[in-house]
Amino acid sequence: MKKFIVTGIQMKNKGSQAMFLTLRHTLRSIYIDCEVIGFSNKYHSPETYNFTLLPYDDFTRPVLNRRLHKVPFLAPSMTFLAGKLRKTEKWNGKIAEMDRALRDADAIFDASGYTLGSGWPKGGGRMLLQTVRLAKRYNKKIILMPQSFGPFDWGENDDADFLKEIKDELSYCTKIYAREREGYECLTSLGLDNVELSADMVIRETDFPTANDIHVAPAARHLEYPEAGSVGLIINENVLRVGDTKSALALYRAILHRLIANGEKVYILNTSGADTHLIESVLENLEDRSLVNIITGEYSSPELIEIIARFKYIMASRYHSIIFGYRSCVPAIILGWASKYIDLADHFGQQEYVFDIRQPDADRILQKVDQMGVAYEEESRRIGERMTKVQGSSVVLDATRALER
Repeated sequence: MKKFIVTGIQMKNKGSQAMFLTLRHTLRSIYIDCEVIGFSNKYHSPETYNFTLLPYDDFTRPVLNRRLHKVPFLAPSMTFLAGKLRKTEKWNGKIAEMDRALRDADAIFDASGYTLGSGWPKGGGRMLLQTVRLAKRYNKKIILMPQSFGPFDWGENDDADFLKEIKDELSYCTKIYAREREGYECLTSLGLDNVELSADMVIRETDFPTANDIHVAPAARHLEYPEAGSVGLIINENVLRVGDTKSALALYRAILHRLIANGEKVYILNTSGADTHLIESVLENLEDRSLVNIITGEYSSPELIEIIARFKYIMASRYHSIIFGYRSCVPAIILGWASKYIDLADHFGQQEYVFDIRQPDADRILQKVDQMGVAYEEESRRIGERMTKVQGSSVVLDATRALER
């Protein structure tokens, strides 16, 4: 039986969850009886899932990388002390279990979304490089599945040394899939020849599991679906963090008012707990709140795909919310700030609906709101036509073939 490890994932973030579920589901369709173990950066309710999740975090990662578990009695002692300090039992027995999983694994897949680039401090990128070193230490092949890379312009004194470290470590990877052209060019400019351009695997793979496929005991719960023909506004606190907070809030409110003025049935869909506090701020100054419906809850990624599929179009900036919509041919007006939004929209001929939140043109965005209200059916058809090409081949199948060469 084949055994694989997937790193760079977590279940709380629904985009990360969707990448893991896509990878696991497709691997199990290729190797029917294979085991797929998640090494999770954040460890939430692992007992609720019908697959194994192990805590790959700031405690277990250095222990494994430095081989501290090889020192007799050291790892259990460290685990006991760390658990007492953090008031958790999540590490109990896990170091030994992770060591066994690494020794038994046929390969490692990394499904990080974005860690290696100057959009984050170097520490995030070093976590990815540590994972590659771990694969090397256990003599396992590793493939970096579609994710964002770059730019590499931290503007720090050790940039040149770090770029050399990136090249040295990533040269070990069997294959690296860059999700955007910017990332592809950043990596190949370092002299790496194991890089390929690929769309995000959640949109590239044709199949996706249902909520009932992923839980030990599927909950009998009622999903709150939007009314047919409605519009979804999917808010994102990062829009306020990356852009100007006051301007971003004003834009959200202006979009909401325009949708209502256009006679749309409007839903605010909250796909992340981090965004819950924004709902009240966006609704501020709205005279009749009964005109706006709210859907909020701890939904799984399969459930979010079902919910978003009911909208005629959405306003969104959470990357995988857009992908969830595109999977169902639901067009989106995108408020973004990185090349990943442009490249994603380009796959489906939707570039004119992408806006940079760092320099928002409110009037033009509102014009596109008006335009989408008329053209959403045409845009939906265009997305469906482009989907055939995007899903013309499986990136997971391509990755498994690379392992066997």
